[in-house]
Amino acid sequence: MKNIIIIIALLIGAYFLVTKVVDTTEKLEDNNDMHTNYYKKKVEDKDKRYHKEDSIGQTVFNGVGLSLEEKKDIWSRSPLKDEMISKFPKFDMMYMFTRNRIEDSDLRRVVDRVIKGVETKFLSGSVDANEAKYQLGLME
Repeated sequence: MKNIIIIIALLIGAYFLVTKVVDTTEKLEDNNDMHTNYYKKKVEDKDKRYHKEDSIGQTVFNGVGLSLEEKKDIWSRSPLKDEMISKFPKFDMMYMFTRNRIEDSDLRRVVDRVIKGVETKFLSGSVDANEAKYQLGLME
């Protein structure tokens, strides 16, 4: 009888120990998620002024007053970049996208060069579709 009570007490203790550890871990994960979401929101808020709607309601990038490096940095975080990559492997659509949605000629040239490089590699078979999409997200 004593052994059963000891085993039950140990099981109850183990249960509380495990739930405490799991609860603490979840709180740490929630805190980390809050920090990540806060950072993303700050970046989005900071970048919003360089994205505007054109006359037909499409979001366009305009990096007036920024250096090329700053423009590339904002482009790498931009949802427009993801939208452009979603057009892969239709390279003609990607070039049309850059003409219509990137108002800054310097950044457009850089992005077009990246597209051209990936297009050449993809069509020659030296990269597969996943690698091509990855490379489209990179800036020189």
